[in-house]
Amino acid sequence: MLFVPLPLFATFILLWILIRLIITKDMSVRAHQLFGLVLGLYALQSFLLCLRWGYGLTSVAPWIAMLAPFLPALAYLAYVSFSSELTRKNLWPLAVIAMNWAAYAVQPALTDTLILLTYIGFGVLLLALTRGGSDGLPLTRFSSANAALNAMRLTGAALLASGLTDIHLIYDFVQNDGQNAAVIVTFVQSAFIMAIGVGAALGQSAVTDAPSPTAQKQDLAITQEDSEIVARLSAILQNEKLYRDEDLNLRRLSRKLGLPDRSVSQAVNRIRDMNLSQFVNEFRVQDACQLLRSTDKTILEISLTAGFATRSNFNREFTRITGQTPSGWRAKGANLD
Repeated sequence: MLFVPLPLFATFILLWILIRLIITKDMSVRAHQLFGLVLGLYALQSFLLCLRWGYGLTSVAPWIAMLAPFLPALAYLAYVSFSSELTRKNLWPLAVIAMNWAAYAVQPALTDTLILLTYIGFGVLLLALTRGGSDGLPLTRFSSANAALNAMRLTGAALLASGLTDIHLIYDFVQNDGQNAAVIVTFVQSAFIMAIGVGAALGQSAVTDAPSPTAQKQDLAITQEDSEIVARLSAILQNEKLYRDEDLNLRRLSRKLGLPDRSVSQAVNRIRDMNLSQFVNEFRVQDACQLLRSTDKTILEISLTAGFATRSNFNREFTRITGQTPSGWRAKGANLD
């Protein structure tokens, strides 16, 4: 009977997720391109682990070592693309990859330690990026912000756990001559690869215009009071019905106002005590309430018209804001008539 190692199953699942990403997402978006590359490389890593630990093919070990530091760095860059345009300034993770490769070529004994620190380091950085909440992801559409945050947390935790597993592997080699290494890598590392792959599949971004050099120069000179920013923001959302665009994000709104992302998000935080996603959803729910009252459209049609990407998100936000379900609100309105 043919032996099929667990990492091979992980490889097939990751490839399936990659194909689905390519079919369902706009691959002209930089973030989606990076996540596609992350999925492809993790599928390759899983296949190499299958050959190394499932079939004992030790000749692939150097390729595993070379690919290992590339994976967390690329995952980090993919998530960074949610919050800023990728420039030379934030491409420093490539230097970490180069440092790992140089160590492998010159001092192989340092490879395991550097890879361990790389995984733990990028895991901590990813978790730190989530501390700003959805407002820290200005290039991500509001309807996807929570999914992106959860994906970042999942990936960050998986990278940390992978680093801790490497520590256990080192301990196993010291104490037991690596007798449990195959089991640890086959089961535990496969689970981490799958977790990061699922995180990459959850990550998505909205298409945004290229930064305007003129707007960037003006940002430094603009100083508006928080109340004025919120008033202007409310006006353009209401008058132009921008909230109906499900791809709306912080970057587009801040450019509409001619202000830095941070100024807009902080103004809403301080004045309304909520994040920008919740602020925009209030306009969407107000619109939905009007449509529920004045039209015979289905609740799904109304949720899409108001700017919600999914029915579940619409129901959750509608209940949070009004204290009622959409169907309950419509029924109550009909009784009042």
